Amino acid sequence: MEPILLYNRRTGAVEEEVVFEKRAMEFLFGSGFGFWLTEALLKWRWATEFYARSQHSPASQAKIRRFIEQYGINVDEVEHPVAHYRTFNEFFIRKLKPSARPIDTTPAHLVSVADCRLAAYPIETQTVFPVKARQFTLAELLDGTVNETLQRQFYGGWCLIFRLAPVDYHRFGYVDDGEQLPVQVINGFYRSVHPFSLRRMKAVFTENQRQACLLQTRNFGPVIHLDVGATSVGRIVQRQPQGGPCQRGAEKGYFEFGGSTVILLLQADAVQLDDDIVSHSAQGIETIVRYGERIGCRKA
Repeated sequence: MEPILLYNRRTGAVEEEVVFEKRAMEFLFGSGFGFWLTEALLKWRWATEFYARSQHSPASQAKIRRFIEQYGINVDEVEHPVAHYRTFNEFFIRKLKPSARPIDTTPAHLVSVADCRLAAYPIETQTVFPVKARQFTLAELLDGTVNETLQRQFYGGWCLIFRLAPVDYHRFGYVDDGEQLPVQVINGFYRSVHPFSLRRMKAVFTENQRQACLLQTRNFGPVIHLDVGATSVGRIVQRQPQGGPCQRGAEKGYFEFGGSTVILLLQADAVQLDDDIVSHSAQGIETIVRYGERIGCRKA
């Protein structure tokens, strides 16, 4: 299958992604029978729960060392020694040392909410047109959780898609100081959010399970934050499901085992995104970013 290309800000180079369980992914999304299997079985909640439970078993601890070595996980950043983690899921949702992800505290700077592969697409009227993926409208994405009047305020703004691969740090944070409204759950499927899946033109972002909330932020105005479930994501854990005050860079929640996605919607004229992110997104290339680093700046 066509390789997944990523722009690495630290090296200034475009690199090929090391795909987690690549053979399985190529079978599921590169063959007719594999794709039938994803649609007939793997997109359903029970399949995800069955697989996720196996990652909570004591036997899964044996996978941790192999996972670290295969994907080059930097254990020096991890809060506890590897032996501390009794199951694979415990390691998967590991916390990092406070110094590992410094938060850019400049008020005008927009920061990444996760370690991820980031793509940014303009919201053209009410529709987002991702490169090499199926278009979707805000109404489809939000599914009644945000009224039409508020939705219109995001027309002409930005849709930021933060894709967390299984090898990434799976805790995600707040984009800015402000107030979070209650989280609303949109029930749906558990399709993979990997580019291999998106290239099959499936309606992943508008049909997967999602948890949405509105953030009233100090520096960027209203921001809609969605956390998207995916194949093998056992749970999305929210720190403040009923809402409350939020602080830039503070932990909003985490995904249990599996890759997943955070989506932010920003209003027109709220931010100027960094040029490297905009230019590479237009080519269908995600940019590797880390939790808390600058990805844009508030418009004057």
